[in-house]
Amino acid sequence: MFEEKYFLKNNQHFLKEFQFKNGFVIENAKVDYGVVGTPKYDDNGNIINAILFCHNFNGNYSTITNIDHTTEEIFIFKDEYFFISVTSLGMPHSCSPSTSGLNRDFPYYGIEDLVNFQRQFLKEKFPNIKKLKTIIGYSLGGFIALGWSIFYPDEMDSIIQLDSSFKSQGYKYVYANLANRIIDQSSEYLDDMYNESISKMLIFISQIRYLMSFPRDYLNTISNEEIDLSIDNFAEDILFLDIYDMIHFNDFLMSFNLESELDKIKCKLLIISFNRTNYFVPEFDAIPLHDVVEDSEYLSFDLSIASDNAENIHNMVLEIKKFVDSV
Repeated sequence: MFEEKYFLKNNQHFLKEFQFKNGFVIENAKVDYGVVGTPKYDDNGNIINAILFCHNFNGNYSTITNIDHTTEEIFIFKDEYFFISVTSLGMPHSCSPSTSGLNRDFPYYGIEDLVNFQRQFLKEKFPNIKKLKTIIGYSLGGFIALGWSIFYPDEMDSIIQLDSSFKSQGYKYVYANLANRIIDQSSEYLDDMYNESISKMLIFISQIRYLMSFPRDYLNTISNEEIDLSIDNFAEDILFLDIYDMIHFNDFLMSFNLESELDKIKCKLLIISFNRTNYFVPEFDAIPLHDVVEDSEYLSFDLSIASDNAENIHNMVLEIKKFVDSV
């Protein structure tokens, strides 16, 4: 049992106003977050060991405690660093189409909005953090971390991009496109009343994503009966999303592209990929980023749902800590 101060506690902060890049303003914008670890201060009272964690597509602030279903691996950092984990703009529990009540009228958001949402939160809630030690971005969070390093290159010492990319392409674009086409063909999401057909549609959309969410060897190593059960369990994961949250997120995903701005990255960058995956493919996502960003570091790990990944995950976390310690 870890000491109480090391548990990730859920908190909320409300931004008095948050302005999107397109000028739309939302008042009392909710920020869902958690903190864990031990802050350290310089002589001026500024926190000097803060790490911002940005979660994956279906995650939230708590994802930091179970990256790829590990068991509190991140607590290897607990005595040396102060983690701040934020549920992204557009996702349930933070300011999103469903939680704001704006639903279909929620403004379009881009990568700068996702970054600025976190940045404004940090400035309001933790004004004594003048510079982040690092930003760890996992999947979607890797988009946000990379955006931070481009739009505000002097505000962090390093970036760690974990199983992510610099643009939406391939399966990422196809899934978002198909999902929104399915939604557009249904009139139910325009109704004010939420009904059962919307939940069924969300499940169907989730099952499309199932095809590209596992290591390439996974489906060939289990029986059809196991696949049926796996599909059913997988579909349940998407039901935390509201239909309006999903369609806005897919709009963002289809437009995401930082390829032309990668030369603005000045901080140290560690890129970590997982082999044999279909969604983030190292040859098209991680390796090209490593080739473009000068002095970036690159690591890859073999992960398979069909095998025990505990040792690989533990080694990955050790490499992350080694990188952060070196900055």
